[in-house]
Amino acid sequence: MIIRPISQCSKTFDFNPRRVWPSAFPALSWKGQMICGFDRVDGEGLDLSEKHFVDLWQACHPELGLGEFSRFMISLEREWPDLFVEWREALCAIYGWRWSDRLYQMLCVIYLCPREFQIFIDEKKMSVRDLAPLLAVEDVRVVADLLRELPRMMISKFEATRALELFVELFLMGRPLNDLLPSGDNGGLYVRRLEQWRKPNSSEQDEEWKKTVNAWPWPSQVQAEWQRFGDQSGIEIKFRTTSPDDFQKKLERLLTIPDTWSCKN
Repeated sequence: MIIRPISQCSKTFDFNPRRVWPSAFPALSWKGQMICGFDRVDGEGLDLSEKHFVDLWQACHPELGLGEFSRFMISLEREWPDLFVEWREALCAIYGWRWSDRLYQMLCVIYLCPREFQIFIDEKKMSVRDLAPLLAVEDVRVVADLLRELPRMMISKFEATRALELFVELFLMGRPLNDLLPSGDNGGLYVRRLEQWRKPNSSEQDEEWKKTVNAWPWPSQVQAEWQRFGDQSGIEIKFRTTSPDDFQKKLERLLTIPDTWSCKN
């Protein structure tokens, strides 16, 4: 263990982590490369070159999102390409990922996305599968305007995933980018607008079913709504029960609801 002035350390690996390194802990470096406490400019830190880099990195950054990880891994590849190849599988394993060409492609795509979108996907804890539609875009920077808009919206993880999927499909089908950008901050409305463009017949049928389902004589304390789940649609039912008898009564009353409906896809 060596005491080293922070001013003498390289900050090549500063991936702008969302979590600030605790002020009570010393900044750490490995062979002169800062690995935490990137915001510090004065003082001294500990150089732990005798430790294995992957173990030290895991101790400093036990939780990272795909946005953060992409920034770090691209920096590592540029600085130490040989060690990048040697460590990439172990580094991925820290966060529950398995290294593959597909993951590498995704990290490269995320790295090119606007910073606010990278922060957004990390806050939403979006997965590689959630972001897979972006791999279909030849240059993700072409759709950067949308990626900047999503973080500004009131939108859930499910809605954001669905919006990306529909947006990319419509964009690749030739829909103008300006038409596809959101006009407000309501994520649910935005997704429905994209769905109407992608599958106009299904959207029209869904609206009809919503009205029909809302008009059915639902028992009290029962919430029912016609919902679309990807390529399928159906009724989502929520109700509150206070006892086994109450539960049985509600089930019996639900059986009186018309059961002749069918999903229209």
